[in-house]
Amino acid sequence: MASPRRVRRAERTRRAVRGRRSGPRTAVFLDADAQQRGGAVITDLTGSWLLREALGETWRWYVDAPLGTAGNNVGAAAATAAATPGWLPARLPSSVRGDLLRAGEIPSPYVGRDSKASEWVSERHWVYRRTCALPRPLAADEVAFLELDAVDPRALVLVDGQEVGVATGPFGTSRIAVGALLADGAEHRLALVLPPAPASQPQVGRSSEVRVHTPRMTYGWDFCPRLVHQGVWGPLRVVAGTAVDGGTSATTAVRHDDDGPLGEVRVRGRLHAAPGRSLRVTVTVDGEEAARAVVVAADGTASVDLDAAVRAPELWWPHGLGDQRRYGVALLVDGESVWHRRVGFREAAWEVNPGSPAGAEPYSLRVNGRPVRLTGWNWAPADALYGEVTRERLRHLLTLARDSGARLLRVWGGGLIETADFYDLADELGLLVWQEFSLSSSGMDSTPSDNPEFVALLRTAAREAVRERGHHPSLVLWGGGNELDLDGVPLRTEQSPALTALAKELAELDPARRWVSTSPTGPVFHNRMDVIEAGPDRLHDVHGPWEHQGLVDHYTLYNAGTCLAHTEFGVEGMASARQLAALVPGEPGLPGDPRPLDRSNPVMRHLGEWWNNAPLVHAAFGGRLVDPVGREDVDAVRRASQLLQATGLAYAVEADMRRVPRCSMVLPWQLAESFPNAWCTAVVEYHGDVKPAYHAVRRAFAERRVTLQLERGAWHGCAEVSAAAWVWADPVCPAPAGGTLRLALCDLTTGSAVANREWPLDVVGDPEEVGTLTVPAATLADVGPMVAWVARWVDPAGSVIDEEVTLASLTQDWGPLCDLPAADVRVEVDAADHVWQVEVTNTGSTTVVGLDLHDTRPAGAEGHVRRRLDPGPLLPSQTRTVTARWDGVPSQDRALLLDAWNLTPQTLTAHRHGAPA
Repeated sequence: MASPRRVRRAERTRRAVRGRRSGPRTAVFLDADAQQRGGAVITDLTGSWLLREALGETWRWYVDAPLGTAGNNVGAAAATAAATPGWLPARLPSSVRGDLLRAGEIPSPYVGRDSKASEWVSERHWVYRRTCALPRPLAADEVAFLELDAVDPRALVLVDGQEVGVATGPFGTSRIAVGALLADGAEHRLALVLPPAPASQPQVGRSSEVRVHTPRMTYGWDFCPRLVHQGVWGPLRVVAGTAVDGGTSATTAVRHDDDGPLGEVRVRGRLHAAPGRSLRVTVTVDGEEAARAVVVAADGTASVDLDAAVRAPELWWPHGLGDQRRYGVALLVDGESVWHRRVGFREAAWEVNPGSPAGAEPYSLRVNGRPVRLTGWNWAPADALYGEVTRERLRHLLTLARDSGARLLRVWGGGLIETADFYDLADELGLLVWQEFSLSSSGMDSTPSDNPEFVALLRTAAREAVRERGHHPSLVLWGGGNELDLDGVPLRTEQSPALTALAKELAELDPARRWVSTSPTGPVFHNRMDVIEAGPDRLHDVHGPWEHQGLVDHYTLYNAGTCLAHTEFGVEGMASARQLAALVPGEPGLPGDPRPLDRSNPVMRHLGEWWNNAPLVHAAFGGRLVDPVGREDVDAVRRASQLLQATGLAYAVEADMRRVPRCSMVLPWQLAESFPNAWCTAVVEYHGDVKPAYHAVRRAFAERRVTLQLERGAWHGCAEVSAAAWVWADPVCPAPAGGTLRLALCDLTTGSAVANREWPLDVVGDPEEVGTLTVPAATLADVGPMVAWVARWVDPAGSVIDEEVTLASLTQDWGPLCDLPAADVRVEVDAADHVWQVEVTNTGSTTVVGLDLHDTRPAGAEGHVRRRLDPGPLLPSQTRTVTARWDGVPSQDRALLLDAWNLTPQTLTAHRHGAPA
């Protein structure tokens, strides 16, 4: 006899089938910013508002509120103030600072140290005001609610001076009843009062003293100065009708029964309606009825809990493995849609890594039964003023993530529970997401508070997070927060009432998704040589380091790695010339000179002090980064720093990748910066430009790859130099047998080989060491001080699958790069609409180092150009093709600057074909 559960499941399936034949054909499709809701009356409140500063309770003078028995001359003063000019033009959604900047009230916080000039903003009340009217009067049985999708920290809502409610929290929709006041359809005054931001802890503080669930980053972090956020930063509207959504969510699962796979959708929440009203509720999937019920709004609200089913659903896949199929799910009341989302069906199974020590957590993922290589990035908010982030900006950054080969983004716990736009784009682009709650470590202690009110706040946050984001197929993992620990050991859920509360709520509301207490999960925290030597099998999930370790120690550390998951690590680098010009608008030797570039300069301290490694950069290049008169050469330091970041980060990533499948998660810190810095670990700059490190890691993430394991980057004093060649191919595209690997050591200046070896290859899948080329130092007396290891993997027909060219020095440092002879190249530009193919051929006898193409426009100009290139050395006679995709850039403004260590910069336009550079 079938179980009751199976009978119910079969009945749901029959209802879904009947719906396909005869159910309503209501169209269901939702973008993240959609406003259409069937028969509901929608008043969109995004757009123009007025803004005013207030100290204390002077905000009451600006919101039509009665002053009661105010003493002295307050009544007269209030009347005068209310009539006084002083309202600033503003827009919602936004950040308060963004509105003040547009109004000319504060200097740009993104220039020099000017962020300090607006630190006072978060200490004030701010009043937003506008008129509001429904399109028509409400009928007697209709209700109306003001919906605010994200408010930071909170907003008191007033209509015609009457307080009607408080919108709370940055991560969930607040709904406030306003029907009684707006029912006549006439114009009314709507005001939103934001109080001063609550006190909280900056990065170096105490997690145990945090009492708010909001991004800690803006209170001051290593990559962000103090810019404490305030704003109504999500869409807002008034929704009216006979029934309106009161907080509905959907979660999906894929089950298997005797008839095959079944996609299940659970829709639950509540509706607002006139008290006692009976509501016919229907769930549709892609417009076809799948479930129905009748509910009663006994006290003005009605609960909804309906299951729908799709037989043999088309699955949602991470990019590169299949399509990103999504289904429209809608909740209809009396035939009218009141809520709709797009959902995806996919299975996710976590497995213990092969070769893991006993007790290790599962860090390997299968999606829909197929293994997924979890390469990716750590994600911080796209802007410290996160109310200023547009969907277009998110699309640019997430597209860069996808194009880099990332499959997983870890949304870092010092920032946001990310937005509907973020998740909608992640779904569309096939990116998996690990979402942490906004809890993070501190310099003094890193254990969240056990304060009962704070723990209750987190319970609410968990419910909101599932309700707003649980339907997204991209979301694959919940995390408690960033680097939470107890006495230096990663925190376990049962050790913290805060984490226990989060885990309990998620287990009930979203049981299909995995939960981890923090990142890293440990049992030890740091990826350091002393930790590895003390217990190599204790590095399961680790963080760090975030700094280049030097031309010897960097290779030593990453070659010794043993971790199963490396979920945060990085290498610092200096900003591009384009960003530095916007940040520190001065020229060397003139007012605003950015030098010195180290921490002795207060501007450099403000703009990324933690990541300023100017002393290491100078040392790594032998003190040679100076101009002809002995002053620090800004452009040379930039090139050197970015070269170290690119080669250092790529080596760290590839060292982890060489241990796949035992190491299954490789997530560098960080994709993009939230604030423009002069020095930062990000590979995408604030304005959306990529550094060379982005290109280097994109190559490291490639599905088919040849890499080199090296003992060091500078070989002075060694009896021999050597490199071990490795190859791998992603399981989705193994390489057939019959290929060849050729490894050579070449003089960097001439590109000529001084030693080489060759090996035949069998089928290539998981990483394998192919062979080592060792060259006695005594045989290199006539070779220049800089050399290049060149590994070329070719298929049986001789076509190149991948090639790696890696720099090394036979001296103590990379200073000889400063002596490279000038190179000659031929450039051909094939400009077809928005995609340019730039072909660069090295026509001279000298290797080109640091080849790159840059947007010639000022930082922050409209649109972006996404470039795909190999940043490695270009040997004589070699040709390299760079793809540049223009997005939102007017055709007349499109130009690229061709740049390299030993090339005179040249400007390329769409009309340049076959020109020498």
